[in-house]
Amino acid sequence: MKKVIIKVCIGIVVIGLGIGFVDYWRVCHLFEKPIFTIPIMTSDDGGSGTYQGLGYSFEIQGNFMPEDEHFGVTHFEYYWFGNLVKKGMQE
Repeated sequence: MKKVIIKVCIGIVVIGLGIGFVDYWRVCHLFEKPIFTIPIMTSDDGGSGTYQGLGYSFEIQGNFMPEDEHFGVTHFEYYWFGNLVKKGMQE
């Protein structure tokens, strides 16, 4: 019984890390909105704002309206448990 509980806990941690990595890669490298987060405070431009995940969050600004020339995230801040880890902008 103890081995089953350990395997389930390890599985949950691995899935959580995978979800966090996918969101990190989308925002920081592909300059797209995260998909496994909940928008907390967003603007009327279609996506800029704060997105909360499991232990991590993003504050993003970008061009998300169809008529925008450079579509996607233009500036981001990445937080783990409230501590700034990385910030950047699209060139």
